[in-house]
Amino acid sequence: MSDRDLAERFGDLDVNDRVRVTTDGTEFEGPASPIDYVPEESLRVEVRPENSDERYELRAEYEDGWSDVAVRLADMDGEDTAWQDLGTVERVEAESESGESKGGEGENEGSENSEGTESSGENSWEWGVS
Repeated sequence: MSDRDLAERFGDLDVNDRVRVTTDGTEFEGPASPIDYVPEESLRVEVRPENSDERYELRAEYEDGWSDVAVRLADMDGEDTAWQDLGTVERVEAESESGESKGGEGENEGSENSEGTESSGENSWEWGVS
């Protein structure tokens, strides 16, 4: 999946959809809120894991195509909160607030679903960057 597809799929999320994100050595999950997406302009999604003071921000900009989706972390527990860059998104899993899988292209082979994209059973909602 290209960075363009990844940014647009993040833009298709609904507030409080659950996401699991993997970067270079970091994995986190939680509800996506807020989601600020302007097609062919900008993307900003925040993920706040439950029972944690951590906030993750995913961001991409559009300039003749989407940039990589960059991730940064802030621990809101202390007085001197600073953002730490974590790299770029390598893999994402998303599930709607109601528990339904969000249709997406998986990395495993499977059958075609009703949207015409390939489904791979329980992994049908995983997105990876290729």
